[in-house]
Amino acid sequence: MVIEYSYGIIPLRKQGDAWMVLLIQHSAAGYWGFPKGHPDEGELPKATATRELKEETNLDVNHFLTDMMIEERYHFTFRGKSIDKTVGYLIAEVSGELVLQHQEVSAGKWVRLDEAEAELTYNSCKAVLNSAMSMISR
Repeated sequence: MVIEYSYGIIPLRKQGDAWMVLLIQHSAAGYWGFPKGHPDEGELPKATATRELKEETNLDVNHFLTDMMIEERYHFTFRGKSIDKTVGYLIAEVSGELVLQHQEVSAGKWVRLDEAEAELTYNSCKAVLNSAMSMISR
């Protein structure tokens, strides 16, 4: 069994009084989720998450809303290998012009945070979103 770790950001911006969240459609598998990726050798989780956000969306982190990481865990099979994956997400307010890296991201859209759950593909990602919403409302 292979154990993998990735790190990502739940990218938020304010529109009036409402939080908007960026959802991306990952090219390889077609599912909707958040920007994420594998760390480079020696790279810390926050640096990985920030780099992956920039690479996949061209957006910049203005500030992190919390230093607490939300974990998503799941299991899948890829090319005959059994993989246990853990993804750590940070919540951040972001800025910049959305430009998608089409090798990894086929689409992106800003949606109201309180309406985003219906747009996400997997229940594990929906649980991450709900945890983020709880943290933001504190």
